[in-house]
Amino acid sequence: MHAILIVAVALFFSLLTGTPVNAQTNDSDAIFIEAVTAVKNKNYGHAVKLFSSQAKDNQHDAQYNLAVLLKAGKGAPQDFLKALTWAWAAHLGGIEAAADLSEELLDLIPEKSIEAARAAVAERLRARIDDGEKPAVMQFARFHAELNEEADYERAYIWYSIAAAIGLDGAFKARDDTRGDIDEEKIVELQVEAGTIFETLTFN
Repeated sequence: MHAILIVAVALFFSLLTGTPVNAQTNDSDAIFIEAVTAVKNKNYGHAVKLFSSQAKDNQHDAQYNLAVLLKAGKGAPQDFLKALTWAWAAHLGGIEAAADLSEELLDLIPEKSIEAARAAVAERLRARIDDGEKPAVMQFARFHAELNEEADYERAYIWYSIAAAIGLDGAFKARDDTRGDIDEEKIVELQVEAGTIFETLTFN
């Protein structure tokens, strides 16, 4: 990671009392740093605009930062539900600090609204899979295992199986670990379903 980016990330979280995360090191670094600078200058509306654009492009550090701003109500009206949706997306994308932020938000939102957030996250992940994005497969499996009100290990097993088939890191272990939480009599049925779904997918 570039030194300037490390400084920018540290600055962002010193301002918003969050936990530092690693920003993605790609062509969007300049936009990310511009958003962090906007926070420094208390131009929160501009920061929300920039982070929103990157969040929609599945940049998980930006998703987390956007969730922090939305929880605080800086740059946009306070929106716990939208913040939770982005925090969960960041969590599934590997941003460790997003787990704590998600827990904080869960305490602020009624259960019926939490279900709406779950549905939004699931819909977004499935759309990404249909668009051929491989990383979304592993994230969709984790969604079923970790973010449902009650873990759905059968759905998780199906998507971990697909993730393993396309060679995603950690998928083989996750699939085999999840198998231990499933009734053995269901395994063949789930494997057939995984194969059927797999045949419908095309990955980039």
